[in-house]
Amino acid sequence: KAVVSTQSTGYDSYVKPILPVTDHRTKWSGIRRKHLSNATPFSEAIKQIRKLLSGKYIIGHDLQNDLSVLNFKPHPCLLLDTSKCCALRHLAGLPESQKPSLKKLTGLILGQDIQKASHCSVEDARAALMLYKAVKDNWHSKINPYLNDSYWNVATASKH
Repeated sequence: KAVVSTQSTGYDSYVKPILPVTDHRTKWSGIRRKHLSNATPFSEAIKQIRKLLSGKYIIGHDLQNDLSVLNFKPHPCLLLDTSKCCALRHLAGLPESQKPSLKKLTGLILGQDIQKASHCSVEDARAALMLYKAVKDNWHSKINPYLNDSYWNVATASKH
């Protein structure tokens, strides 16, 4: 299932894969056979999603595989991946070297238990957005020190 949301436009649709599904892995995917009977064809969904995402910030968790499936390579500055944000790990009290799951981060930071029964892409998208909002002012602080204002203030002050 694909979920894309922007200020004025949203995309939430089941997508029919190119190859037949032999195991829906419903416990993890939340998808059942009935969901794919009238699903959007993969090639059509890809075009619609790429058009929606083009030139926009993309917030999500562990986006690498999703973007690979879409064969979509946005500018790295437009990717806000909660799985790679050191500020979230710090807030959760986790080591910077650990890559926590969305479920773990959401529980530790937001106090919410997600993905209880089965996977829900809408719930995941909302959780990633709430995590981003929790640290948006410090998002880049440890990802790239050059993007942190304090780096430039210290560097400028030490030259004078």
